[in-house]
Amino acid sequence: MRQALLWLALGFIGNGFAQFLQKYLHASGLGGLQPSALILMYATGTLFGVLLMVGFRSEVTLLEVLFGLGVGVCSYAGNLAVLRALGFLPAYTVFPAVVGGPILTVALLSSLFARQRLSRNTVWGIICGIFAVVLLTS
Repeated sequence: MRQALLWLALGFIGNGFAQFLQKYLHASGLGGLQPSALILMYATGTLFGVLLMVGFRSEVTLLEVLFGLGVGVCSYAGNLAVLRALGFLPAYTVFPAVVGGPILTVALLSSLFARQRLSRNTVWGIICGIFAVVLLTS
């Protein structure tokens, strides 16, 4: 449990810094560097992943590579969309949608494709999340 909390905290902090740096890119007037920033971000992530694999002496199957590429392409497209949106909208509008959107997407796609049932608490959580985004952007 302690190790799970550590990984969760690292994910929370890492994603927070990534979104802060995306916002800072625009706030500092460097919005024109979006493609370079994204390429550098994903190249750094790839290098970090390879170093972890070497450190843990892991082997990767073709299926894992394909899933990793799929996740990477979706992540790249999502981050590119965030950076583009920050060029047109204020951060207080973009980031609530960016944070709430994946939760809603995972819940709906899990329901549609994995046939997972949405519990009453899940539905209420989605509704509260939508209201939170509306309140935060008003």
